[in-house]
Amino acid sequence: MKKYIGLVVILAAFGVLIASSLNSNAVKQIPVEKLRLADSRGDSLVGQRLRVVGFVGKAPVKSVQETTDSGVVKAHHFMVVDKNQSVKVTFRDALPDTFRAGGPVQVDGVYKAPGVMEADHVYTKCPSKYEAESNAQEQKYSTK
Repeated sequence: MKKYIGLVVILAAFGVLIASSLNSNAVKQIPVEKLRLADSRGDSLVGQRLRVVGFVGKAPVKSVQETTDSGVVKAHHFMVVDKNQSVKVTFRDALPDTFRAGGPVQVDGVYKAPGVMEADHVYTKCPSKYEAESNAQEQKYSTK
C-alpha cells in the first residue's frame, strides 16, 4: 500500500512539474490592434512575453550600432501595424530575408511599455509555411 501512495505522490509531482514548465514557455499571441486596445483600457500587458502579430510598417527600418557587454550589435527599429494601431519594435539580430514593408510579421519578445516591444525573434511567415516549403523541397530532391 505504501508503494502505491509513494507512486501517486511521485506522479503528481511530475505532473505539476510538466504543467508549470508548459505555462512558463507559453507565449500569448495578440494582434497589434487588441494589444493597443488593452493599453487604452488600462489592461496593459507591459512586462509580459508576447507574440505580436501584424504587418511591417511603411516607415523605413532604422538600424543603428549599439555597444553592449558582449560587443557591438546592430539594433533594428521598426513599426508593426494593424488597423491604424502600431507598436515600436527593437530587434538586435539579423532580420529575415523576407522582411519587407507591408509584409505580415510575428514578433516575439517582451512588451516593455505601452506601444514598445523588445523583440528576440522576428518571423515573416507562419512557421508552418517554412515547414511545408522544407518538406516540398525534400520530396523534390528525394525523387531524383
